[in-house]
Amino acid sequence: MRSSFFALTLVGSSLAIFAACGGGTPAATAPTTAPSASASTVESAAPSAVAVAPTASAAPTEVAAPAGPWSDKWSIPEQVAFMKANVMPKLGPIFQAADAKKYGDFGCKTCHGPDKKAPKDFLPHLTFKGGKLTCFAEKPEVSKFMMEKVSPAMADSLGLPHYDPKTQKGFGCGGCHTIDMAK
Repeated sequence: MRSSFFALTLVGSSLAIFAACGGGTPAATAPTTAPSASASTVESAAPSAVAVAPTASAAPTEVAAPAGPWSDKWSIPEQVAFMKANVMPKLGPIFQAADAKKYGDFGCKTCHGPDKKAPKDFLPHLTFKGGKLTCFAEKPEVSKFMMEKVSPAMADSLGLPHYDPKTQKGFGCGGCHTIDMAK
C-alpha cells in the first residue's frame, strides 16, 4: 500500500504544474516515529501545483510576485512569479554550490522536470520504514545535503516554518517528495 507522508494538495486542476518544493524533512535528524494525522496542518501552508495551459489567443502577462508566505490561494501566474522571485534565486546557488556541472542550469525543470510535473510526480519517492526515512541510510550524503541545506532554504523561501520532528509540523521533504510507508 502506498501512502504519502504529509499528503499535500498538489494538483488543483488536471493540468500539470508550477509549484514549490518542501515538506516533511526533519531539522536535524530523520523522524523517529511514524507520522501522525496531526501532520495535516502542514497542508494549508503547503504549495499547490497547478499548471498553466497557454492558449493561442492568450498572451502571457507578467505578474508581480505576491508577498509571502506562500499561498495556494494565489493564481497560477502569482505562484510562478513568487517562485521566480523567491525560490529560484535562493535554491539555485545552493544546488550549484553542491554540483556546478549538474545544476549549472538550475531552473523550473530541476524540480518539475521537462514536462512541468508536480515535484511529487517528478522527484524520487522516499520511504519511511521503522520510524525513519530510509534515504539517510541509503544515500547519506544527498540526504544530509537536502536536510541541512535544501529543506531549510525552501521553507525560508516560501516563508513557512521549518519541519519539527517533535511536532511533525512544518516544511520539509514531504512537500517535494512523495513519502511511501514501508510495511
